[in-house]
Amino acid sequence: MTSGVVTAFLFWSSINFSILLGQLLNVAPFLIGAIGLVAAVPVVVIATLVRNRRWPQPGVNLDTSELRAGAKVVSLGDVDSATLVVFPTRKTRIVLLRIAAGKRARAEFVLRDKRGETQDERTRDVLAEAIRRTAIEMPVSKDDPTGRFARYNFPVNISLDDAVAVVLAPPAKDDALPIPN
Repeated sequence: MTSGVVTAFLFWSSINFSILLGQLLNVAPFLIGAIGLVAAVPVVVIATLVRNRRWPQPGVNLDTSELRAGAKVVSLGDVDSATLVVFPTRKTRIVLLRIAAGKRARAEFVLRDKRGETQDERTRDVLAEAIRRTAIEMPVSKDDPTGRFARYNFPVNISLDDAVAVVLAPPAKDDALPIPN
C-alpha cells in the first residue's frame, strides 16, 4: 500500500471509531466530529513518524561513495544490479530505478512520479554520478554464461550505461524504454 492510502485509512478509521464511541456515550454530533478530528491527527502524525524512522528515504553520499538504504549503508562499489520498474497510468507512467548490493541492501529511486514530474537537475546529476561509481552489470544465468540472452532472461534488469541514461533523462509516456514493455 502507498503511504497516502495508509494515511487516509488511519484518518477515517480514527474518525469512525470516534463516531461509534460518541454514539455509544450519547454525545452531541458536533462533539463527536471534534473528538474524531482530535483523535485522527495524532494517529496520522505518529504513523508518519514511525514510517519515516523505519523506512527512511534512500540516499547517496558522493564524498564517501556510500549508499544508504534504510538503516543499511553500503559502498557504491558493492552495488551490482539495477532494475527498471514501470507502472503505466492514463496520463503518464511512473518510473522507478531499483539498485541493489546483492541481498545486503536495496534502494528505490522515483525517476518519474504519477504526476509526470522528475527530480531537479542537481538531484539527477548526483544520482547519475553515484550510479557511475557502482559495479552494475547485467546478470547471467547458468544456461547463458556469456550473457548473450540476458535481455530476455532478465527483462527488467538494465546495464550501467542504461541506468545512467534513464536517471539523466527519465522516459516520458511515449518514450522508448531500455526494457521490454
